[in-house]
Formats: sequence, structure tokens, C-alpha cells
Amino acid sequence: MTPTASRPAGPASPTTPATAPDGAAAAAATAGGNTAQWLARFPLFAEADRTALARAAAEARWVEVEPDQMVLDFDHTCTDLFLVDRGALRVLLRAPGGREAILDEIGPGAFFGEMAAIGGAAAPPAAGVRALLRSRLCVLPAEGFLAILAASPAVSLRLLRLFTARVRAQNARLLERSALPVRHRLYAELLRLSRPAPGNAERIVVSPPPARRDLAARIGARREAVSRELADLARRGLVEVGRRALVLRDPAALRQAVETALAEARAGG
Repeated sequence: MTPTASRPAGPASPTTPATAPDGAAAAAATAGGNTAQWLARFPLFAEADRTALARAAAEARWVEVEPDQMVLDFDHTCTDLFLVDRGALRVLLRAPGGREAILDEIGPGAFFGEMAAIGGAAAPPAAGVRALLRSRLCVLPAEGFLAILAASPAVSLRLLRLFTARVRAQNARLLERSALPVRHRLYAELLRLSRPAPGNAERIVVSPPPARRDLAARIGARREAVSRELADLARRGLVEVGRRALVLRDPAALRQAVETALAEARAGG
């Protein structure tokens, strides 16, 4: 379900950078006013009050994490807000027995930790965050983040809309998990992950192709079941499995199958 490394790194400290961002020169370049400028360009804070942003920037710090390193462990009590400058990270939940479920994968322009910053640390177990690639993060203490929200109604509204979209997406996934068999949960997840191929908007792909174990963690299934269903899709000509991408040859058919299965589940309930 997660990348492997010969020597997995430990969790990043909630108070100290894991490593200096590209050395002392880069650290100096992102200090003070330059951090405020970076925050002003960050999508969440595009309409933020500049005075509140500058004050928060003075308290911000930068961290770098390595692939497979836990940024936030499952029992963390951190209330900082983490903003992704570069890299890729995975948000996880750990179920009883140690199984991990993938909630999301995020990259530059995304953020995490906002719920704890607003409402306080959740009682463990909380969601964990693991780096997929070497990643650079700007970390804001909760007090600075809350001050920005208080001074910036537009940012607060943007955050509320993001929360609304997230709840709707999670509701859809909960319905799929409770009502659909593995086959249709897989179809729905492939559709969510798919994008038009660069230079060919009519070619719908999932690239890079996720590992079977990662797809299984996303939909609450076993890797073997996912492998069987992908092989079946390939035999039926609905999916082409390649080294660089999964090509969805008939996304409309997959979408119709999911919608039909959901309608049957609602009618049966």
C-alpha cells in the first residue's frame, strides 16, 4: 500500500526542519519577506490579508522530507498547517489490524493539517501523511493560520468550499464502499484517477499506473481481487494495461456500469 525503502526515515519533527531546504542559501532565500511573498502566491492565500500573512510568515518554517518518510504519524498531536511547495505525499488512515487506507495523494499547491489547526488535535488515531517523493513544505503554526482566516473572509469562504467538496467526495466513496462490489468500486476509482493524456484529450489515462496494492488500499479491497478485475477489464478491451499508463478505452461504459450498480443498490435498499 505504500512505497518501500531500504531504510525508512523517521517522522519529521513537528518543531524542527527535517533537513535544511537546499542548504543555507535556500533557507535564507525563503526567510522573512520572501516567505510572505511565497505565501501570497499560494492558491489558498491568494486573497489573504497581507498584514496577517506577513505576521504568519515570520513564524513559518520550512522542512524537507524524503521518500517514505512520515511527515505526520498516526498518533500525532500536531496542530500546524502544512503547505506543499514541491513533491508528492499520501494521506492515510490506519484501520484495526494495521491495514492502511489511502485517503488522498497531494502535490504542490495542496495543504494538510487544517482540521487540527482549526479544531485542535484529534484523539488518536488521526490521519497520517507519508512522503512519496522528496518534498518541501512550508509549516504555519495554528495561531498564524487562524489569524489569517479571521482577517480574510475570502480565504475563509474558499476553505469552506473546499471542505464542502471534500465532504461530498467522501460521502460518494462511503456510498460506494457500502453498496458496491469490488468490481464497481475499482471502476469508480479508475475514473477518479484518470486524466486526458498530454497532447491527446480523447485518450483517457491513469498515469503513472498505480500499484495493485495502492488501488486495493484506495477502495478497501485485497490486491488479488484488484488484479483479477484489471485482468478482466483488459480481456474485455475496456482497459489497456501498460508500463507507463492504464488507458481507459471506454470510460463511458465504466461510468454507466457504476451508475447502474448504484441505482440498483439504492432500489434494493
